Amino acid sequence: MDVIKDFMSTPVLSVNVQSTAEEAAKIMEEKGISCLLVKEDEEPVGLITTSDLVKRIMAKGLDPKTTKIDSIMSHPLVTLNHYLTRSDANELMQRKKIKHLAVTEQNTVIGILTPKDMIS
Repeated sequence: MDVIKDFMSTPVLSVNVQSTAEEAAKIMEEKGISCLLVKEDEEPVGLITTSDLVKRIMAKGLDPKTTKIDSIMSHPLVTLNHYLTRSDANELMQRKKIKHLAVTEQNTVIGILTPKDMIS
């Protein structure tokens, strides 16, 4: 069976809600990833994606050095249990019009799933 746990990306890297867009962009570039989990007091609250940076920072002319993640992140966090299938993930991504899903096991985020992960 094609369970999403077999396709997700790990480890999950994160930033704090009070981090700046520039800090998040630097981490994503250094690690070669397209999103970071956003946490507030160690609780996952959203994702920051390259698309968020382009659409909500660059396109609007905001300063990435001073713009905080909490003002531009994608939220609420959309999650899917690790034992569900690629078909389940694809349907949810299409319905929510998103490209990144947080994969959970017992309410803990254990991975990130993207369309690229599902086809590789």
